[in-house]
Amino acid sequence: MRIKISDVKVGNRIRKNPGDITTLKDSMRRLGLLHPVLIDPQNNLVAGYRRLEAAKLLGWESIEARLVDVKDKKDRLVVESDENTTRRDFTPEELSKADSLMDRYSRKGIFWRFVAWLMDLIDKILRR
Repeated sequence: MRIKISDVKVGNRIRKNPGDITTLKDSMRRLGLLHPVLIDPQNNLVAGYRRLEAAKLLGWESIEARLVDVKDKKDRLVVESDENTTRRDFTPEELSKADSLMDRYSRKGIFWRFVAWLMDLIDKILRR
């Protein structure tokens, strides 16, 4: 569902400072919102404070939101905590692989598309 940003109520939260959201804002500008903010039935923000702040900086009037039924303060805390702690960063090896694939798929022209296809085939055969 979409909700007007001005209708989202930000109450007492664990994270009060969104920190540097430049990268998030740039991602949202390029790709849109990948994960909706979470709100309760009264439009109180449950999770997604940094995404909400980035959307404001982008000048968005509305944002995609998912309604969650939190029954009490403990439920709200569990959702907010899990939303911010259950992620896992890429390992250095995974980052290297991502960079390599980005380079592979960024090249232009039919020759490079063929090379990328061929490299994908080799990766699939070798199950990398």
